[in-house]
Amino acid sequence: MSQLSQPPAFSYPNQRVVRPPLSNDERKRAFRAGAISNTVLTAGLGIVSAAGFVILFGVIWQFVLVLVRSSGSAGPKFDNRGPVESVLEWLGYDPADAWIFWVVIVVVLVAGGFVTWAGIWIGKAIFAESGAARPWGVTWSATGILLGLGLISSSVISPVAGPLFSIMFGALAASGTPTDDGMASAGVVVAVSIIGAIVSVAFYAVAGSLVWWWMAHALRRAA
Repeated sequence: MSQLSQPPAFSYPNQRVVRPPLSNDERKRAFRAGAISNTVLTAGLGIVSAAGFVILFGVIWQFVLVLVRSSGSAGPKFDNRGPVESVLEWLGYDPADAWIFWVVIVVVLVAGGFVTWAGIWIGKAIFAESGAARPWGVTWSATGILLGLGLISSSVISPVAGPLFSIMFGALAASGTPTDDGMASAGVVVAVSIIGAIVSVAFYAVAGSLVWWWMAHALRRAA
């Protein structure tokens, strides 16, 4: 009995997907969308982070007060009020109005969320007007990369930049000034803060432009 011959192996054709480069309009809109989207998105996340930190601080404060009261170690003069009530009383206001502060904080938190979403949606809308492929894919991938890079950079830079700016501002505030009220020193601090904010906005805009262009190039339409 003759042995059956093996069938020939099937080979897939070696087809290379050709992707033409981005058009001039697609490239410009990717740069513009990235600059605007990342700047607005970062501002929204900053608002959310600030409001969230205040809420978290208040929750932790109240939790500590509950623990102190339940332990029975609080003396007769123990102040069981929250931080907002204490500050309001120190400023001469009624501590009972603290709920207004918390309502404002919650409103700010929600507004920050809307600003964050607006940054994402505006970037997608700008880039989609060029007729490029996968505008939402480019938007989400670029946003995810930028958030990851921002988290890494803040983890690396913040421990160094925070103490550095604190020392610099402290030295400026303690330096001799021509006036008794220290207006010159305060002006220098404000100027440095403004310059730092401008540099930060420029950095976020450039980073957003480059990452959006990269993702638009990677997800561009095949010929």
